[in-house]
Amino acid sequence: MTSQDMENLEITLGIKAHRFASKFAAEQTTTAKSKQVYLNTLAVYAVHRYLKYLGIDTDLKESDCWNPILRHQWNVADLIVPDIGTLECRSVLPGETTVSLPPEVTEDRIGYIAIQFSEHLDQVELLGFTKAVVADVLEISRLRSVDDLIGELSPQPVNLAAWFEGIFDEVWLAIGDILLPKELAFDSCRSHSNNIERAKKIDLGLLVNGKQFALVVSVWTEDNQEQGVIIQVRPISRTETLPPGLKLKVLLESDEAEAIAREADNLIQLEFSELPGKTFTVIVSLNNEFVTENFVV
Repeated sequence: MTSQDMENLEITLGIKAHRFASKFAAEQTTTAKSKQVYLNTLAVYAVHRYLKYLGIDTDLKESDCWNPILRHQWNVADLIVPDIGTLECRSVLPGETTVSLPPEVTEDRIGYIAIQFSEHLDQVELLGFTKAVVADVLEISRLRSVDDLIGELSPQPVNLAAWFEGIFDEVWLAIGDILLPKELAFDSCRSHSNNIERAKKIDLGLLVNGKQFALVVSVWTEDNQEQGVIIQVRPISRTETLPPGLKLKVLLESDEAEAIAREADNLIQLEFSELPGKTFTVIVSLNNEFVTENFVV
């Protein structure tokens, strides 16, 4: 599929992205270099936010474009995907049909993504990607769908069926190992006798008033062989409350549901059931920060 066949992916650029771009651009010595760095920063941040929404980890701080010496020396718009490789995120201004690649970015990349800016730089479209380059110019019309790249980068979903066999990823801990104080940890989801519970710390960017949060999952087998699931978001400290407006959303294959924290709430939760083999996605968000986790029942 080429970029002409697919529906382009639109991403809004907020204040945080422009603050990074302004700061990095102000460090440069010429107007042309400042503009280059500004656009490179916005392009990388847009891809970072999109991948984060899909639950794909990135490492902005280790990317060359986040290094003040390297971004001054080179024309780079790289984004590191831990344990996988480096993506190059190249900007495309309105009306442009090609992307020029400087020599320093034509090697050591797992792919190249073209990002087109709106006139006011408040929104971008992910136009497409290519895995390899044989020239220093990319033609937008010949790029592949970004979906093809995402399929290669996406982590495996959390397998809830394995929990019944006592198999857990190392980040999913017993609730008492996450929530504090420990003696209050097990009042969460115990309305079912055969349920399995685990919790994971989640990062919503800058901590909200020093608070940390946990995603708590309880799963059990119902009489009709469907899997019952409860998803909760709680503060790590059980004496704290959630920030008002924090959202928990579950996207099922045929439905979706959402819960929003109010003043003084110390948890929000959603409960549902699904057939074995079905997948669902959990999104926890606050303002412009979010965490995504994919599961298979």
